[in-house]
Formats: sequence, C-alpha cells, structure tokens
Amino acid sequence: MSKNIKEIKTEAEIEEFMTEPTPGLIEQSKKIKGSVMALGATGKMGMEMMEMLLRADKAAGVKRRLCVASGFSNPENEKKLNALGIETFRGDLSSEEFIDSLPEVENVFFMAGFKFGSSGDYTKAYHMNIIMPYICGRRYKASQIVAFSSSNFYPHTPVGQEGPSEESRLDPQGIYGWTLLGREQAFRINAQKHATKCCFYRLAYAQHFKYGVVVDICKAVMASDEFKIAFPYVNLISQRDANDAALKCLSFCENPPRSVNVSGPAVPVREIAERAAKIINKRIKISESAEKSTMILSDRFAEKSFGPYRDSVNDIIDAIAAYIAGGGKDWGKPTGFTSVNHKY
Repeated sequence: MSKNIKEIKTEAEIEEFMTEPTPGLIEQSKKIKGSVMALGATGKMGMEMMEMLLRADKAAGVKRRLCVASGFSNPENEKKLNALGIETFRGDLSSEEFIDSLPEVENVFFMAGFKFGSSGDYTKAYHMNIIMPYICGRRYKASQIVAFSSSNFYPHTPVGQEGPSEESRLDPQGIYGWTLLGREQAFRINAQKHATKCCFYRLAYAQHFKYGVVVDICKAVMASDEFKIAFPYVNLISQRDANDAALKCLSFCENPPRSVNVSGPAVPVREIAERAAKIINKRIKISESAEKSTMILSDRFAEKSFGPYRDSVNDIIDAIAAYIAGGGKDWGKPTGFTSVNHKY
C-alpha cells in the first residue's frame, strides 16, 4: 500500500515514493507499444519520470527499450540510469548530427529547455527553446511526442477567478514565455508537415521535497521574520503526480496536437506560508501582495482524464515543511515563482 507523503522521512523513501507508479499508469504500460526516448531527461523531473515508467513497465510485465539522451553535465545521472537498465546517449541536443544518430523509437518525451538566464540571453533562449525543438520534432516525425511546455504564456488571472483552461487565449510575456510558445509551434509545424501525433504538457510548478514553490516559501520563512507575498495564489501538485500525468499524456498524443494543463488546485500563498510557519515553529509577519491578478491554471481535463491526484495540498505542505525544518537538503534551485514581470 502506498505511503502518505507525510510518512516519508529518508532519502531512500523519497526516491521510492516519488517514482511509485499508479494503477492507471501500470494499465497504460500494457497498451503503449514500442520503445521510449526522453530527450533532456536529467533535470528536476526527468530522472524520476523515467524510473517511474520503468517501475510501471515491470509491474505490467512489459519489457521495452527505455532511452535518455542528454548532455549529462552530471555524470552520476548517467551512471544511475545505466544501473537501472536505461540506455543513455551523451551529446548536444541542439546538434542535428547527434539527434540524427539517435535510435528510432515509437514514443518521445521532449524535456530540454532554457529558463533561468533567458532574459539576458535572447540568442540562447531562441536556440534552445525553438530551434532545438524543431530539430528534434523533425528527427522524430514518425514517433508520437509528448513535449514538456509551460503555463507561463497564459494570461494572469484576476484574484478569485478560475485559472485558464487549454482553450483560453494566450498572452506570453517576456522572452521565456514567447520562446516556450515558440517551442510548441516548432513541434506543431513538424506535426502539420508529417502528421506527427503530439501532446503539449503544460505544467505549472511541481512540488518535491527538494524543489518547488513550497520549498522556496519554507526557506523564506526560516530565513526572515517577514514574508512578502508576490503572487497571491499558486497551483500545487506533487512531482510524482505531475510525472504520472506526463507519462499518461502518451495516450493523448493527437494530430493536430492536444494541449493538457497539469497543475493541481490553486492555493493562497498566505495559507502556504502560515501552514509552513506553524510546522517550522516560527512566528512571521506576512505582507500582502499589491497584485490583483495571479498566475494559476485550471487542469479540469487532466484530473478528469487521469484520475484524482494522490497527494493533497495540505499533506504536500506539511511533508515538505517538516523535511526542510528538519535540515533536509534541497537542490538549491529556486523556482522564480515571484517573478511578476516574467524576467528569469
């Protein structure tokens, strides 16, 4: 039986918990045919996503070829994947020669991109977020592709209203938002040319013990007696539920491409800070935001299609706050969720 997130204490338990497949994912593993390639799957989510897929396949009695292509700036990631039995290919994903050398596969996850530093390097942002996806989409035109995208290009939502759905108008701001929308269009152009089936996985912030908005808020609470709210609301979903949804998007690859929002419910940032402060056992002064709008999503389609998320908002906050308060080590990668001006 699956543990509650609040029961997780050790590093080994975190990995086991975050890569546990759902019964629905195990059933999907029986239906999805062919091998899987994840491009750029060595960031915050990719390693655990591929291990989750491996566990789902094993539980389903399915043997398939699993591959990851990446620059592998951290060699330990490559060693870990190899130890799990996942094939690795080391190289530059923006190199057409390298991409063309990769094996044929039936299913592709595209996870590479450039966010932090993009506001100061337009050339790299365009190259990594638009040109590279086009190259990869052209190479794997005969595969079905789940392309990781973002909620960043949706319009801000007035406080008190539901966030945008997949059908809402788009309003990209800043170089990151524009180039992420460009990423989708790069895959869409290839899909139009070659009838490729795609799904755009539009994720808000996934929450992990070592990364996410809750980690950022907990660290801010511990570091100061005053907490300043930037955006008044934020969506919360655990990383294991976000990865479960990403993998299930393989069943929603279509032509024209389908977009799927994945976010979890919208939660007041004040509520997160107050709950975290209580667990951390610290009194803080909270300064309200002057913002009358916020960056949130509606993911009704995902929750209806994939089933309810396993980890509740309160349990996510409680578990991560206890971990950080107890001296747990995070990845040292702030989310930047307070960037109201979309500069990263």
